[in-house]
Amino acid sequence: MRSRRMIPTTDAADIFDQAVMDRALAVLTVQDGDQWRTFKARFLERDANRNFFVLDHVSMNGSQLPEMSPGRYVGVSLRHRSRKVLFATSVEAKGQYVVDDQSTIAAVRYRWPESLTELQRRAYFRTPVPDNQILLATLWPNGVRRRQEANPVVTGQLLDISCGGAFVRLNQATLPNWTEDQTLGAEIHIGDGRPPILCDVRFRGTRAENDGQLGAAIQFIGLEMSPDGRLVLQRLAAAVQRFHRLVIATGSKEWNSRFS
Repeated sequence: MRSRRMIPTTDAADIFDQAVMDRALAVLTVQDGDQWRTFKARFLERDANRNFFVLDHVSMNGSQLPEMSPGRYVGVSLRHRSRKVLFATSVEAKGQYVVDDQSTIAAVRYRWPESLTELQRRAYFRTPVPDNQILLATLWPNGVRRRQEANPVVTGQLLDISCGGAFVRLNQATLPNWTEDQTLGAEIHIGDGRPPILCDVRFRGTRAENDGQLGAAIQFIGLEMSPDGRLVLQRLAAAVQRFHRLVIATGSKEWNSRFS
């Protein structure tokens, strides 16, 4: 079974119809300089004929939302049945949306996406790297664009991975002065015979392994926003599927301890 497919444009209207009916949540990602910001919004309206859809622009946790000026590029993901749908779009306008013919809420109108990617949600379940594979990872602050000037650079070994993120066992006893949700750059080998993946990630915190060695949790961000990023998602989905088969086939103790 394929873990990824491109959704025909004709199917997008059905997905957005259901999202509007359910007032489904979308996760939006925007880039702000070297950093990335993520927030959630609900579907309010869609119009396939006029090529737009509308999401609210109301903070769900009291934090300040990014300014969504016309032309701003945005990555969007949402759940649809047993799958996750991802696409890129741009802001057309910001204004007020009438709710129940009485009150209004802040909302943003977005351009209808040119293409959508659908991934099985199980591609987002963390899968351990098989015990017989050593996959290197390198992390540095402020994203891929700052790689040449990065300091410090931290190296480690990939322990598990999904299309949403990974866990890296570090080759040092202490962590640099990184803060939670800080943007990092990452170079990750996934054992598919191709060059390592280069991408921006969000630092999600640390955890000590059973032997006391420190590990860092990272979340992939912004991959849905470019053709190259969507190819990276394809590679990640294939790697997750491959590792899942290998670990199950070998009866890995690590699989049983983490996922039973």
